[in-house]
Amino acid sequence: MKWEIKQFNSLESTNTTARSYEPGTVIVAEEQTAGRGRYGRVWQSPKGNLYASFVFPKNKEYDKYLSFLTGLALAESLPEFSVHLKWPNDVLLDGKKVAGILLESGDDKIIVGIGVNLISNPVKNVLYPTTNLGGRLSPMALVKRLIIQYTALQNVLEQKGFDKIRRRWLDLAEGLGEVISVHLPDKELVGVFKDISDEGALILKTEKGKHSIMAGDVFLI
Repeated sequence: MKWEIKQFNSLESTNTTARSYEPGTVIVAEEQTAGRGRYGRVWQSPKGNLYASFVFPKNKEYDKYLSFLTGLALAESLPEFSVHLKWPNDVLLDGKKVAGILLESGDDKIIVGIGVNLISNPVKNVLYPTTNLGGRLSPMALVKRLIIQYTALQNVLEQKGFDKIRRRWLDLAEGLGEVISVHLPDKELVGVFKDISDEGALILKTEKGKHSIMAGDVFLI
């Protein structure tokens, strides 16, 4: 897929603006006035960091893998940093959150919002400890790297299937083989992070057996 970049000084949300654009568009803003994360959480969006939304066409075969594709594309766009991936949508540096991903669905498109702390990071009212990349990359430099990685990984997915992506994602997974806590809407599960399923679910082994989890917040113990 060829990508066309649209740049803005300030937007309410790149994901909201992206709804008006066709697949193959990347919306980039210097700042967001109403940035959001998963479950409607506030995403603090001062100038200097990356706020971008990639517009993908809907594809029933591949849509469920987009968060893994995006996390891996982000990680492989940052070879100078030792980053790890936290299921389902976070990128960590030194155990702290440096980037997040928000997927939203439109009528005929999937919008993948990406926020990366390039020069600053929130310290108050955060669910998970955060950090930043120390200003070593500009927003547009990272967008261009992401486009290259997205293209390469889409080819891998189409030619070799999700298992190849899954294995590369697991190589960078934070907490794999360790005890973690998964916060669900109605309960908390504690167990060992064993694997990612072929459908992208987190496989958690608890005292009561194995659980296949499609959505939740993961915390290391």
